Amino acid sequence: MMVNGLPGSGKSTLATGLGAALGVQVISKDVVKDGLQALFPAVPARALGAAAMEAAYTLIAGMTGTVVLESWWFRPRDLEFARAGLRGAAVVELWCDVPVEIARQRYASRERPAHYEDDRRLAESWPDWALRAEPLALGPVLRVDTSSDVDFVALASRIASVRPGR
Repeated sequence: MMVNGLPGSGKSTLATGLGAALGVQVISKDVVKDGLQALFPAVPARALGAAAMEAAYTLIAGMTGTVVLESWWFRPRDLEFARAGLRGAAVVELWCDVPVEIARQRYASRERPAHYEDDRRLAESWPDWALRAEPLALGPVLRVDTSSDVDFVALASRIASVRPGR
């Protein structure tokens, strides 16, 4: 499963809760990126992000069963990279559906390490992201309202109803 959505849309919260509810492994690009940054602090943010995503795809390829992969994939930038990285795996994409204003406020107010360059991304990239954010749609897409608490039991049922190869 892929958990996708704008920065600040609730991806990490959704992925963590879903992983716990289903008893499956969660791989977060940001967790991998933080680990790489700790080992290689001089590597630029863009290179860290690319390496983290490649590492996540490699980890998933070596696993069996269901895995929740959480990241922000911007379709115009990331579609072909994701298609290649997933190597044809059947996926259900959970799109964190939240008003753009709420996601932006959450993103702007959170405190993260400098290697995320959030201030720069808010200034330079947010307007484009807000206009063109959409699911990758490499498999069935379920929109999940992440503006408030999620019912993980109900969500698990929704996922089961669309899961490829069920």
